[in-house]
Amino acid sequence: MDPLHALAWLSLLTAANACHDGPMTDSASDASGDDSGGDTDSDGSHDAGRVLECAAHPLPDAAGSCIVERAGTAGTILRGTVLDGEGVLRGGEVFIDSSGTIACVDCDCSGATGAASARVLQCGDAVISPGLVNPHDHITYANNAPIGQGVDRYEHRHDWRKGQNGHASLHTNSGASANEVLGAELRFVMGGATAAASAGGEAALLRNLDTFGLSEGLSLPVADSDTFPLDDASGEQRELGCDYGSSPTSRASIQGHAYLPHIAEGINPAAANEFTCTGSAAGEDLMGPQTAVIHGVGLRPPDIAAMVDAGAMLVWSPRSNVVLYGNTAPVTTMRAMGLPIALGTDWVASGSMNMQRELQCADTLDRDYFGDAFGDRELWQMATEHAARAVGAGEVLGVLAAGRVGDVAVFRGDAHLDHRAVIDAAPDDVVLVMRGGVPLFGDDGLLTEGFSGGSMCETLDVCGVAKRACVARDTQGVATLADVRAAIEASYPLFFCDTPDDEPTCEPRRAGEYEGRPDGDRDGDGIADGDDLCPGVFDPVRPLDGGPADADGDGIGDACDPCPLAEGDAC
Repeated sequence: MDPLHALAWLSLLTAANACHDGPMTDSASDASGDDSGGDTDSDGSHDAGRVLECAAHPLPDAAGSCIVERAGTAGTILRGTVLDGEGVLRGGEVFIDSSGTIACVDCDCSGATGAASARVLQCGDAVISPGLVNPHDHITYANNAPIGQGVDRYEHRHDWRKGQNGHASLHTNSGASANEVLGAELRFVMGGATAAASAGGEAALLRNLDTFGLSEGLSLPVADSDTFPLDDASGEQRELGCDYGSSPTSRASIQGHAYLPHIAEGINPAAANEFTCTGSAAGEDLMGPQTAVIHGVGLRPPDIAAMVDAGAMLVWSPRSNVVLYGNTAPVTTMRAMGLPIALGTDWVASGSMNMQRELQCADTLDRDYFGDAFGDRELWQMATEHAARAVGAGEVLGVLAAGRVGDVAVFRGDAHLDHRAVIDAAPDDVVLVMRGGVPLFGDDGLLTEGFSGGSMCETLDVCGVAKRACVARDTQGVATLADVRAAIEASYPLFFCDTPDDEPTCEPRRAGEYEGRPDGDRDGDGIADGDDLCPGVFDPVRPLDGGPADADGDGIGDACDPCPLAEGDAC
């Protein structure tokens, strides 16, 4: 991996270690189980980064949205609450020049070269974020409907893929049409995303960074989304040994580009063995600064330590994990050990329809089951900075900074502050989405008044707010909004104004083991508080652990241990 990617990993690891104290172990949450929103204006005791109040600017007439303060001929200055790489600039500015590159992020960008001829969008208390990045989706399955609550809970992905170990298989089909794929891409864009590793895609709308020719102008090595690194598509489950398929992915083959392998997707010993065969000398050691392990549900502290040492990271898909396995990756342990985490949707069948819903699932789990381990900024970083690094775009996307690509999403900020405005955004709260400084989606008046050609973008009503989507323009007439909407809504709508119909659950449960948070089991993991090594953090017994997980044997469960591989709480 090149030095820039190694440096990016080091900065992420330093930031992770600087802001964590381990999850709380003795506080129960009284929040509801709904994953439609959390705190409105505070990040509690969590570190929000640097918060700088810039000189006050007049608020626009429509609070929470943007108005065109000044017309321009080249480039765009966005003024509002800016979420940059260091924290928050309230009343700050982002200047995207005529080439689509960010030229300035500061309290005042008027002195930057070219700023005098740029349009100025005054967004008041609206929140300006990097465009969200989705590091994991199977977009060619966009023709499937979601499974809702799910009919079963599995121990390994091959159980639902192949109907193994007494389970019925899930019936999903690939082969989404071009317009269905574009519809799924538009779904992501309408949620604030500008890039993804989708294992497919079409030209226009999203940057598809793991598919050749679909990066929409970015000069990056194509990321490798590897569904079967052990060549085990046939359904092989092994608890010992690495004799899977005849053509496993080799360490040599993953050099020079981002690598995203599915590893340890399950809770049984066979899932755990996958890391032995992909993360150690027992098989092909695929861990490195270019590696972002997808799912990692069956990882243990020594595995996580090996990933940290190698400079790897995790792509977390909580909704899909919870509905399929009743459990998810041990993210509180990962946080304590300094492993960077990105957030991805997985697919519409068992995951989230867009990054908004995935963020809200992660937030709900954190609030209700993980003892509020993660702050708002940490959750937001999972969908921006960390996600960009996971797909090999950490030097160009995911952070608002001079020299980076002008992929930006603006969210209403009149109900929620700072990073929380992104996490809790509803579909109508997405004010503007730009890829390389060019609008893809946004408020009707903003696009028509602020951008040349904005009136060519097609109109749609989103929960009572007039919006425009630039489908025909961006596809150069290959498809229209009507085309892609008709195609995708044959299986699932573009958006919902309330909780999506049949959305896969984000509430952990396994029949006969645990469901909900009854009296005496405040973290809902099926272990009575008095017997629970982490009474305030969800950590059910997994078949792969054989008992309560406590790797260092110090009586503090891995899920709430500040030092999972060292006795006591001092690492």
